[in-house]
This record gives sequence, structure tokens and C-alpha cells, in this order.
Amino acid sequence: MLDHPPQPPPSRPGCYIFRDAKKRPLYVGKAKNLRARVSSYFQSEVPLKIRRLRQQATDLEFIVTASEWEAFLLENNLIKQFKPRFNTLLKDDKTYPYVKLTVKDRYPKALFTRRPEKDGALYYGPFVPGWQAKKNLRILQEHFRVVTCKDPLDGSRLRPCLYYEMGQCYAPCIKGRVPPEQYAAVVEEARLFLEGRTADLREELHGRMLAAARRQDYEQAAHYRDLERAAEFLGGRQSVARPGEGHWECFALYGGGEAWVIHGFVVVDGKVVDRRRWRFDQVELAGEDLLAAVLTRLYGNAPVLPDGVVVSHEFQDRPLLERFLSERKGRRVRVIRPRRGERAALVATLVENARLEFEAHVDPSTVLGPLVESLGLEGPPRRIECFDISHSHGEATVASCVVWAEGRMQKSDYRHFNIKSVEGIDDFASMAEVVWRRYMRLVEEGGDLPDLVLIDGGPGQVNAAHAALVRLLPNPPPMAGLAKREEWLFRPHEPAPVVLPKESPALRLLQQIRDEAHRFAVAAHRRRRSKARMASPLLGVPGIGPVTAKKLLRTFLTTSAVKEATEEQLVRAVGRAAARKVTAWAKGEAAEKESAAGGE
Repeated sequence: MLDHPPQPPPSRPGCYIFRDAKKRPLYVGKAKNLRARVSSYFQSEVPLKIRRLRQQATDLEFIVTASEWEAFLLENNLIKQFKPRFNTLLKDDKTYPYVKLTVKDRYPKALFTRRPEKDGALYYGPFVPGWQAKKNLRILQEHFRVVTCKDPLDGSRLRPCLYYEMGQCYAPCIKGRVPPEQYAAVVEEARLFLEGRTADLREELHGRMLAAARRQDYEQAAHYRDLERAAEFLGGRQSVARPGEGHWECFALYGGGEAWVIHGFVVVDGKVVDRRRWRFDQVELAGEDLLAAVLTRLYGNAPVLPDGVVVSHEFQDRPLLERFLSERKGRRVRVIRPRRGERAALVATLVENARLEFEAHVDPSTVLGPLVESLGLEGPPRRIECFDISHSHGEATVASCVVWAEGRMQKSDYRHFNIKSVEGIDDFASMAEVVWRRYMRLVEEGGDLPDLVLIDGGPGQVNAAHAALVRLLPNPPPMAGLAKREEWLFRPHEPAPVVLPKESPALRLLQQIRDEAHRFAVAAHRRRRSKARMASPLLGVPGIGPVTAKKLLRTFLTTSAVKEATEEQLVRAVGRAAARKVTAWAKGEAAEKESAAGGE
């Protein structure tokens, strides 16, 4: 196990290589400052993946470079060369399929391949999921009659195959069957389709249809007509707004802790022609660094580079990636993070897609990793109980307790509490009471304590709840409050809040739990208030029925406020006749109270 670097890392840009006992590379990384980056691997609190890396590593090698740019290039080349086991990012990207168009051949083919090469062919992809590549090949064969088989096209075949008989191939494998010029035009149409340029394709096909009709070659004209309709149908299936002309690729990141999802669109002339997505679990990199690493790996091997890249997050290596892409493509390739407009809208769509996949496939407890260090937890919480208080100006005060466990809300474990020891408005005392009652019951019944107690409120509510919990339990579970306005987390007796990024999935999950506690508290409070008001003293007023009493309480909230209201205020609420009855009753109540006081 490697507990510390074998020698002090230099404060220079460069690459570092973790090696095992047999000197095999386990992990390759780069850094602007090797000393700062490498030291982060040997801190006391590191992710599980880094701990495993250190357990298997016996040596650490440094390669100093002249600049961060050189380190960027060297890292990419070393990963390609060694394929280290812990460099998991896109490690199997080469297995994603491409459509290969052999444009250098006399009779080009469209082929399915998983290994793009620098052989002069055009490659389209990678396609994720893989069946999209096969679907595109089927379209090229059925609609464009492009050869998709691996038979030699040297004219040696004597009879055409079944695809020719079905009208899905021109049979260039038979000598003299189709001129190279005619077949080249078909391949050009296929290229336009693969690049998503269906508008250009339809225009080209329409012109050829008219030309064939003028030559009275009606069979060929019908073929071009059918092909134009197919291109129109295929082009109409693209439904995302235009981010701009040309070939752009857009990527969005969503996740937290060691679990992340990246979604991407390949957009050509404003139409989505391909999509990509990756899911990472227990990954060493996080957030913007992960996005940068994924794009570097992706474009380090890609045979086709975009005109520009759109990303959801800014990252430190963006200028390096932009330079890398530009040098590979031979002209400038921009990498941008849009703030507004159509590109920003497209990124928002990708973020939403990534969020949905994240919530559907990633264990939500892994999202809470950022809370471990910031709240002093032993590990990501598996059970969270959240409390909230609801009342109407101190009337019918109710507290709620909702439970999140096993990745979802456990509604059968929800509880509400009618506050008994507090009169009037005192949220702090109410919170202390409900926390005491909840955990007194759990202790008496031998129930399991939560990994985190979440309070809907700021420092006041948190400190009151914590004081009640400490009196009951010598070692209480961790506690935090989530204040609504700033969405900051507050720890007991800690003045400085814990501020999570607004887009943090951990914060989003806590907000959902907090909002559910609020909803449940409000619902319980309304039920209690309605029940109390139905037994209101107002029902004892001669001539006042349940409907009028309800109107009065809806307007003035409490019976005391009704008594103190002027007759004109009452008139506006329930009319002149009912107002006079209530005023007379209120005066009688006041007189009785004065008389009783005088008698004492």
C-alpha cells in the first residue's frame, strides 16, 4: 500500500503514474501543479476509489512538462498507450459502433465498425445505443441502395444477390451493372443523410426527380420521389430547436458525490442526429473535472470532430480542450457555456434528461456524499427524518415528521403531533417538543434512530431541537436545519452555514424532503384547525350557523379576533344582520368577563 509519495512531488506541471508491484500503470493523471494534485491523494478523507488505488499501488512516477498544455497532451497519449485499469472514463468507448463510409473506394460501402481508423474513410458516430448504427445501415440499404455487405466489388460476381432483386442494391459487384459516376451520386446522398443535412438531400432528390421525368424515365423519377419522401420523414423526426448551423456537440452534467450522469446531443444544421450518455459510479473525478476528462477522452480518439462544443458547466481545462480540438481539426473549434438563447435551452433539455436518468438509475444515497464532510456524518445517510411546524397565528399548532429511507419517502412512517405545551406563536418551543416526543417514543420502543435529523428552519429552530435531543440522548444523531430563503444548511450552535451549490443533487434531495415535511404539516394543521373551528364558541351565538362561523374564522382567523373586530369590519365579512348579532354577543361576553373580574 502506498501511504505517501516515494519522493516529494515538484511544484511543476506534468503527469503522474501510479504503478503496482509489477510496475504496471494503474492510473495516469495530469496536473498544473504536481505537488498540490498528488498531495490530495494522501489526505485522511478520500473517496473509496482512491483508497483502493493506494492499496494496490507500490510506486508513483512523475513526468514534468514545460506547460499545462504539454501535460494535457501527454496524459491523453499515456492513457491510450497503457490503458490503466483505474482510468475508467470511456475505457470502452472504442466498442461503441460507427457507420463507416469508404469514400476512397471506386464503389464505396457503408459498413458497421467498432474500430475507427485513419484510412481515409468517413466515420459517423459513435452511436449510443448501438442499434442506431444498424438502423442507419438498414436505411442506407433500403432507401439509398448503398452496399452494406463485405463482398468484394471487383466485378467478379456473375449473378446479383437477393438485395438487388428487392431493389435495395445497384449490384456494383457485377461488372458493368452500374457506372461509378451514378453510384457516386448515391453515396453523396447517403453522406448528406448521415450528416443530418436532410434539407439539402431533399432539394437534391427533388431536382433529380424532375430531371428524370423530363427524360421520361418515370421509373427512376418514382424512385427519387420515394427517396425524397423518406428523407422528409427521417428529417421530420428531429425535434430539438436549432442551436446554430454546422456540426455542434452539446453535453450536460448532473450528479453528486461519486455518482454522475452526462448526456450529449450531436446536432447538425440544427437537428439532433445522435445522442450520447454515460453513467459513472464511484468515479474519482467529480463535477466539472469529470466533464472535462470525458470530453478529452472522447475527442482524443474521435475520427470526426465537431465545429464547436457546448457544455453545461465551465471547467478549468476549457481553453486546453479548445486548443486541442482546434489543432486536431486544423481550424478553430469553440468550447462554450451559453447563458441564454437556443443553445442554453438545448443544454437545459440535456440537464433535465441527465437528471431523470440519474434519479431513475443512481442510488439516491450516493448523492448525499457531499454531506458527509460538511455535516460531520459517518457516511452517506440512509435514513433521514425531517420536522416542520405549522399553525395560524399560534392557533392549532401541529408538527410533522416525515421519513426518507431506502431511496424514497416512507409514507407509512410519517407522523404528526398536536403541540400541547406551547401557547401562541413559539416555533422554537414547538420544535423542541416534537423532537423530544418523537425520540422519547423511539427510545422507549427500541426503534432505529435516523442517520440525519433535518429541521425546516434556521439556527433558532435547530438549536432548540438539538437542546431537546441532547437532554434525551447522550450521543444524538447528527442534525441540520435547511432555511428556505437562502437554502443554506445550519448545524447546531455553528454560526457559519454550510452552503451547497444551487444545482447540487444533495441539496435538491434535502429540499424535496423538507418540502414534503412542510406539506404534511400544513395538511395536518388544516385538519386540526377545521375541527377546532367547527366547535367554535361562535356556534353558540344566536342566529349564527356553521357557514357564517366559518366565514368569520376564515376572515379573522381566531375567535378572539372576531370579538375585537368593529361592526363595520364584521359587515364586510358576513353582512349587516349577522354583524349585529356577533357584536351583541361580543359585548355580552365582555360584560360577563368584567363582572366576573369585579366579583373576584
